[in-house]
Amino acid sequence: MNTVLTFLLLAAVPPQEPADLILVDGDVYTVDAARPRARAVAVRGERILALGSSDEVRALAGPETRVIDLGGRLVLPGFVDNHVHFASAARFLEFNIMRVDDQREFRRRVADVVARLEDGEWILGGLWGAYDAWAAGSSGGQSRARFTPELSAVADLLEQHPLMIQRFDGRELLVNGQALAAAGIDLDDPPQGVELVTDESGRFTGLVRGPRAGVLLRRAAPREVSHARRLAQTRHALEEVRRRGVTTVSDMSDDEQLAIYRELLDAGELTVRVHFRYALERWKELADQGIRGDAHGADDWIRLGSLKGHIDGIMGSSSARFLEPYSNDPTNRGRWRRLMVDEEGELVEGKFLKYMLDADAAGLQVTVHAIGDEANHVLLDYLEELRRVNGERDRRFRLVHAQVIADADFQRLGELDVIAEVQPFHLSDDMRWMEERIGTERCAGAYAFRRIAESGALLCFGTDWPGTGASEYPIDPLLGIYAALTRRTVSGQPQQGWFPDQRIGVEQAIRAYTLHSAYANFEEQAKGSITPGKLADLVVLSRNLLTIEPAELLSTEVDLTIVGGTIVHERVP
Repeated sequence: MNTVLTFLLLAAVPPQEPADLILVDGDVYTVDAARPRARAVAVRGERILALGSSDEVRALAGPETRVIDLGGRLVLPGFVDNHVHFASAARFLEFNIMRVDDQREFRRRVADVVARLEDGEWILGGLWGAYDAWAAGSSGGQSRARFTPELSAVADLLEQHPLMIQRFDGRELLVNGQALAAAGIDLDDPPQGVELVTDESGRFTGLVRGPRAGVLLRRAAPREVSHARRLAQTRHALEEVRRRGVTTVSDMSDDEQLAIYRELLDAGELTVRVHFRYALERWKELADQGIRGDAHGADDWIRLGSLKGHIDGIMGSSSARFLEPYSNDPTNRGRWRRLMVDEEGELVEGKFLKYMLDADAAGLQVTVHAIGDEANHVLLDYLEELRRVNGERDRRFRLVHAQVIADADFQRLGELDVIAEVQPFHLSDDMRWMEERIGTERCAGAYAFRRIAESGALLCFGTDWPGTGASEYPIDPLLGIYAALTRRTVSGQPQQGWFPDQRIGVEQAIRAYTLHSAYANFEEQAKGSITPGKLADLVVLSRNLLTIEPAELLSTEVDLTIVGGTIVHERVP
């Protein structure tokens, strides 16, 4: 072909629009088997435009393109957290003293929340003492000095605010005079069943105990805070989410939180994508709207179609349901949740299963919380019945937590195409007391990530942010990856790892936190890997997870978080 004809053909092709954002000189780990690695990535609008070498991708720049030289830093798909309780986390971030152990820090926390509240608003939460019996970072048996907050340390800050905060187990409350007055409790003549704790001089310390104390005070406290306060809590929590590189959350909050997401989306302020789960018993509300779990082309920001049910309790309160009693309490096997039992608390065969069958028949995605080995066993039985009655389809059933599995049930996970929705940091925190509660033999089936994956089940990761009254689970994927790789506490104990045969590799852990969690949401076509055409949800890390020692994960920072091509977090070194 002659030169003139070549020029004419090229001129006939309209020039490609330039990229809006280009990242060069990086180590781009795509989590896409078709092209696992690249040096650079280009973004146009909300989507990934191209991958390639730095020179190839630079050629897509225009005069307005922002080009960022990464200096070799690691680029991953944005983290997809499979399990958060956003509204609870937003309240928790507003005020908690779970890890506080001195009065000076307690005062600082109270001063911080007072500065953000309108006059007259209550200060709630607290949860002190959760790490007294088992210290944070302990692998069991290590305690710290007990901390109890003192009203005298903060009383001068509370002239405009009733205070009612609780110990993690609810056995004590710390309140001020405004809260007592609202509850109708007279300091000089408290009602029966209310103990007002005094010091040696007879002065009220702020501590309240007794069977009626919590009833009266919680009745007086507001059940709901103002919409403006909920908005402020959500904005504060979104800062933490984007600081941790999380670009999608699977949330199980209330209707107001869903409305807040939509309000922020309309205002251009939503910085995380939301996979939202209603309670299982609300399945018909979604079905009547024609919403399905596998609906493709759904909104990229807020997605419905999934439901969450519970069949047992949690390990933190020793209410997870087991085949045999707890090792430290021979009278207790845990309990079934409300939809599993009758008014007397006895198991009702078929009651919970009926909800599963109806929701699944309507094309909705069913996800169910199961912690103890009996709860997981019964749920797998229900899943077998679900498949028998409703037939085979791409239902992507999510076994939520899959925390303690009986030895005989691991094989069934793969046979039933289970998605194991696990939160690996649970093990780093919970190992403080796991063996005391259920013994070493049963712990061999706890958080058994390698066995779950080897069964053929799909392993996906999240955080369970913010945790329970007994444990804090930060929305930090790097903590979860560290736990999966090392099976140690954050202080590095035990050195060899807790049941170390269940460790997994770093690439497997990254997939579980990206593509596998996107798949669990029926969203793998839009996110979870760095693939041209997918949403430009990306994270840049200060260290390369693929080459560093696992302990270095604990000091790795998120340098950039990008959602839909927009940089929503940029760390200043």
